[in-house]
Amino acid sequence: MELGAQDTGVMSFDEGFTFLGEDFGPRYPPTVSEARVEEPERKVVYAGAQGGRIRTASGRLIIESPDDQPVLDVPTGHVGRIVCFGSVGLSAGVRSWALSSDVDVVFASRRGTYLGSFVAGQGSSRPSRIRAQLAAAEAPSAIGIARAVVDAKVRKQVVVLQRFGRRDDAEAAREAVAAMQRLLVMIPDAQTSAEVMGLEGAAAAAYFPAYGQLFPEDLRFTNRSRQPPLDIANSALSFLYTILLGECVTAVYAAGLDPAFGILHSDRDDRPSLALDLLEEFRPWVVDQVVLSAARHRSLSSTHARTEEGRAGVMLSRAGREAVLLGYERRMLTRVSGALPEFGGTIRRHLYRQAQRMAGAILDPKVAFTGTSWR
Repeated sequence: MELGAQDTGVMSFDEGFTFLGEDFGPRYPPTVSEARVEEPERKVVYAGAQGGRIRTASGRLIIESPDDQPVLDVPTGHVGRIVCFGSVGLSAGVRSWALSSDVDVVFASRRGTYLGSFVAGQGSSRPSRIRAQLAAAEAPSAIGIARAVVDAKVRKQVVVLQRFGRRDDAEAAREAVAAMQRLLVMIPDAQTSAEVMGLEGAAAAAYFPAYGQLFPEDLRFTNRSRQPPLDIANSALSFLYTILLGECVTAVYAAGLDPAFGILHSDRDDRPSLALDLLEEFRPWVVDQVVLSAARHRSLSSTHARTEEGRAGVMLSRAGREAVLLGYERRMLTRVSGALPEFGGTIRRHLYRQAQRMAGAILDPKVAFTGTSWR
């Protein structure tokens, strides 16, 4: 046998790399076992060709370009979720099939901002659960859930800095980690959601400058920028946070709750607050790691930036989106054991399990909610 050049390469533990579905880096091996990618029976379809159309015919899902040329043609039984970006048409047949087949459809803007989703009507949500959810938001036990959400997020941000920190950036990472660990000690003493959110914001202020320095020089950034993202790394983060938020909305619905009524995030008409609560600990565990890994492996680079006349900020090119989506799917399909007691499966399964555990804590004040473990 001869190995081709495309199948070989020199890797660095300082930079980090993936081999056979497992992440290696300067802190390898991790405490939590994260090994092979688990292929699902039904997969996610991402559609972003502006002016394109999605339809069904003879038991197949077909995505067509603006000039009616087929881009993707797969059996409907292989599709478990559809994510549409921008002006992608959806036929009445697709809508009926998706709702009757328990296939979620998520809608986002071209820039990746979450717009909404629809899920099948036979979910487990009931008026009694919604009333209990509303009451729980005002109950004393709510602050315990809020603390646990932020504690889990900050701890995972610390792991990102420790796992991917390089010698050149060791001092900045150490200082950020020390500041965040001081904030972790303060979380149990927070008495209101506003205080918890204040600690989360302080942790983010320490985390993102250090995290931004872990990127290759041409992609480094100092601060997190959102609306609009001002650089390619922030654009990739916002894009994947949107994708993940759509999954959180579905997971909350599947757990029988309404994503509009949050515990940590206040209720607002224009956002799914409880889904944002669920999202928090998965941001560093999934998205932050995926974007940083893609940048270090150069599958995401400055060439993937694009701008539009008359609009501020930086957007991902089509190739850039494809690169980070590939990393995102692999990450979500990575099998994990030890993150939750007596539970194993893909990170996507953990997301749904956490939604169920959050629902249990909301509906029963005696049940404590805790984050997943990642070390």
